[in-house]
Amino acid sequence: MSDEAFKELVGHVAEAPNVVIMSVVVDPSHQGKGYAKKLMTAFVQHMRIMGKQTIHLMCKEQHVPLYRRMGYTYVQPSPSDHGGMAWHEMTMTL
Repeated sequence: MSDEAFKELVGHVAEAPNVVIMSVVVDPSHQGKGYAKKLMTAFVQHMRIMGKQTIHLMCKEQHVPLYRRMGYTYVQPSPSDHGGMAWHEMTMTL
């Protein structure tokens, strides 16, 4: 999917079994305190309640280990260069 398609939510269907996370951001002054994990844990629980089957996310390389610890599986480097950065695709089956 192109960067423009992501921005425009091309193909978005609210009832679909899959969810895509585009950004998880914690203020730098609060990083390292477990807030990202708490946010992601609550999000995963909510997606399970909603009956979703898979969560897909895009992240920077330095965050791949964090998401692996949270249960995500690394898929591949993304062809996206949104914001002039390299991204990596990960997924979690619920």
